[in-house]
Amino acid sequence: MKENIVIPIKIERVKLWTRRALEATTWLICLGLLAASAVVAAGAALVWLVSGSEVILVLGLGSGLLLGLAGVWHLLRQLDRAVNQLRHETPAA
Repeated sequence: MKENIVIPIKIERVKLWTRRALEATTWLICLGLLAASAVVAAGAALVWLVSGSEVILVLGLGSGLLLGLAGVWHLLRQLDRAVNQLRHETPAA
């Protein structure tokens, strides 16, 4: 019986797929922040329509604005990082 079992997976391929998965996750987090800001603001507007509480409206819109700003900031950082990677990418020979 063989004692050494070799699994034929190239480590570079695993690294590549891990990097792609992490990049996709960061994009989803950025877009999720933007979506969450819209949901919070819309929820605050609906609660304001039902209850008439202006405090809830102001808190909801303020929270939505902060989430939106964080999402836009992260999205701009991701786009800048993607542009830099494309700029410094070496052409295939």
